[in-house]
Formats: sequence, structure tokens, C-alpha cells
Amino acid sequence: MMKQEFEALAGYEVSLDDYNNIIEPMYMATNLDKAEFVKVIDKKRFALKSRTQLKNEMKKLAEQLEITCTHFTDYESKERLDKIREEYTSRFYGQNYSSMVEEEMTQSCFYPTKVVFFNRNSGRTVETIVF
Repeated sequence: MMKQEFEALAGYEVSLDDYNNIIEPMYMATNLDKAEFVKVIDKKRFALKSRTQLKNEMKKLAEQLEITCTHFTDYESKERLDKIREEYTSRFYGQNYSSMVEEEMTQSCFYPTKVVFFNRNSGRTVETIVF
């Protein structure tokens, strides 16, 4: 079974590493048909987060950073926001695209207000997520 077949039957995306190193070898070791095999795979373990889930996580982290910015810098949340932004860019746009966090200053601290996704070659914005 191909990765695309698995995802179509399962109704969710999985990472290439998980598919190649775990799911496909497991499938090959069973006598189950494709549909039955997909039913026994743990969705919670393998399903990648959806576009909406990633957006919601970024928004939640941005809110956290705005709330805490006057008291301290939450480096963990900043790093997590950057990782989610990079994952989102890579999965939904590809290598010719990039993204950046725009920030606003208030009471001597900076907090994220939006993420802008753009084509590196043309500079054209393809999506903006406002927090």
C-alpha cells in the first residue's frame, strides 16, 4: 500500500518517516486487507495536525506571548510558535515559500500579531494569519 492510499483510507495525513519506518513495515507483516489494517492503526499516534489545528495552536501561543510580554519573555512559547510556523509553511506551501512573524510593541515589549506566508521568488503574500 502506498502512503497516499493509506491517507485516503484513513482520512488523515501521516509523516513520511512514520509511514516508511512504522506503518508500511507493520502492514507488510500482517495478513489484513488495507481497510482492516487502517482501522487498527492508532490515529492519535500517527495523524498529523490539520491546517486548522496548527492555526489554532499558533493563535493560542500568540495570545500567551501577548499576555506575558509585560512580565517576562516566554522563550519556550516563541520557539514553539516558530516550529509550528515552519511546519505549516513546509507542509502546506513547500520549499519555495517562507513565513515571518510580525510583532507589535506595547509597554516596552514585543508580541506577535500575525504570521505572513509568502513566495520567496516573487515576494507575493499567499496567506496571513492574524492573531
